[in-house]
Amino acid sequence: MLATEFRKNLYQNLDQVAKGEPLTIEYKRVKLRLQSVNGTTKLSRAVWRDTIVGDPDDLIGSDEELLAELESKWAAEAEKYR
Repeated sequence: MLATEFRKNLYQNLDQVAKGEPLTIEYKRVKLRLQSVNGTTKLSRAVWRDTIVGDPDDLIGSDEELLAELESKWAAEAEKYR
């Protein structure tokens, strides 16, 4: 975004940065990055939503080979952190 565009919507842009979204501004052919110093991120503001309607086990439970393969991979990954 050019500096003039940033200036036109100054407070909206500052609100965006305050919510944790960094902003890149071009001023005299130099790119400047404006970001919040308190460390909030989009991920920290994420809201948990249930997106699967029904039983999640039905998604992989019907393929026994796939389920066994995934469980062995998950167990191997879990062992790395123990």
